[in-house]
Amino acid sequence: MRFNHFISRIVALNLLVLLAFTAFLPSCKESSKDKTDLASGRAADIRVFYAPIVADSIQDFFASTLFTVVRFEENRPVNDPQYYESAFNFELHPFSQMEEIDPQSNGAFQQHTLIWAIDPLSNLSDCERLSVDGNYAFMDTVIDEIQCTWLKDVWSKQQVVLWIRDTHSAGENFSLGWLKKHQAILCSITKSIETGEFNHSKHKPTAVIEQNIYSDSVSQLLAGKYNVDLCLNATLKLVQATSDFIWLRNENSQFHSNFMVNIFPATESAMSLDSVVAMRNYFTKKYLKTAEGTWVEISSSGIFPTRLKKSNHNGNPEYYLTGWYTELNTDRRGPFVRKIVLDKKNRRWVAFDGFLFAPNQPRVSLMRELEIMVNLSFIK
Repeated sequence: MRFNHFISRIVALNLLVLLAFTAFLPSCKESSKDKTDLASGRAADIRVFYAPIVADSIQDFFASTLFTVVRFEENRPVNDPQYYESAFNFELHPFSQMEEIDPQSNGAFQQHTLIWAIDPLSNLSDCERLSVDGNYAFMDTVIDEIQCTWLKDVWSKQQVVLWIRDTHSAGENFSLGWLKKHQAILCSITKSIETGEFNHSKHKPTAVIEQNIYSDSVSQLLAGKYNVDLCLNATLKLVQATSDFIWLRNENSQFHSNFMVNIFPATESAMSLDSVVAMRNYFTKKYLKTAEGTWVEISSSGIFPTRLKKSNHNGNPEYYLTGWYTELNTDRRGPFVRKIVLDKKNRRWVAFDGFLFAPNQPRVSLMRELEIMVNLSFIK
């Protein structure tokens, strides 16, 4: 009898331990770090969290900058403040507010659909961990020595987080000037990932140019007239358009960036380096006259080699020409990249060409932008 009573006490004790352990399990979860099923946020709203290192100036910067502007009211004059509006709304918060409650959604501020984390010193451990994991990264690239990583579901689902950090120095490389310079690329990739339009095979590192309504209207105009599908930077302005020549240009005190299209009959099915060079010189001599009365030609000095590469796209031959051009009898010169596509249906060659004049300026990012536009332009 005493033995049976002892057994009963053991069974009762085990039952109590089991019940206590079951009740204790939920309290082991780190509720503050759990990812909610759905992120909250409106379209075109981006929540920006910024590190203390930029706290003194970032408020004024976002308040005075129109990110990826679109034309708002065409009936207003250009100098009217309401002529343009921003395509994105930015809500700014310091890192210290990330886990505070958003009164509109009753969730943490960091549980937002689109987030930019400006983190020059790489202080966000969650982003660091998921970036190393690799499965959470949409895209990871370096733009002018600043690491830009687009991550998914960092603090909630379905979420896109752009983590901006300086991996090449102790924060000295990052500046608000960098942010302003690359705002279009950052906005475009962020939005394309959020909408599900992002394609790794199509988008090389930084291979997106944001287009506003104005440049879209120019693209549509040129597409209807010339049957070409152009990828245009919003800063380019149409200078000239004839039956065989299109020229767009962005000119400022630091550099001149140019995009042109040349159209000529397909009298031959293949091309050589000499014929490709001769055809470019024909168009630049005809249309690109200098102030001194001379013209633009491909440099034949041998200092800058001219290279031609042939490939095929959807069964059509393409030629890719790179080198340097020079303005004769002047000291002006610069790099160019040219893609020539055979349009079999219309029996013509179409050349997409980007060239740059940027003395004493870093040319890599500027030339990369032109390469993107050339590579993403096609015949329709």
